[in-house]
Amino acid sequence: MAIIVEEEKSGVNLVRLIGWLGVLGVVAASIYYVFFAAPELVTIKPPENFANITPIATITLHPENVLNSQTFQALKSPPFPLPTGKGPAAVGRTNPFISL
Repeated sequence: MAIIVEEEKSGVNLVRLIGWLGVLGVVAASIYYVFFAAPELVTIKPPENFANITPIATITLHPENVLNSQTFQALKSPPFPLPTGKGPAAVGRTNPFISL
C-alpha cells in the first residue's frame, strides 16, 4: 500500500503579488521617463554684461600672419641645443647591455 502525502497548496499570496506589481510599476515608469518622455526645456537668461563679449565674435583671424610672424618663428627654434643621449654631457644612465 502506498502512502501519498500532499502538501497543502496555499492560495495567491496577496502581499507578494502587490510587491511584484509595485516593482514592475517602478521599472515601467523608469523606462518611460528615461526613453520616451520629452525633457522639459529650460530657458537660461544671459547675464547683463553679455553684450561686452559680442566684439569677440567679429574678430577675424589670419593664421598665415601668425605663422609667418617673427615672434612665432622665434618660438619654434629654441636658442639652446636640445639635449640628446650622446650630447656634450652624459644624459641619463648608461645602458649596461651595450658593450664598448
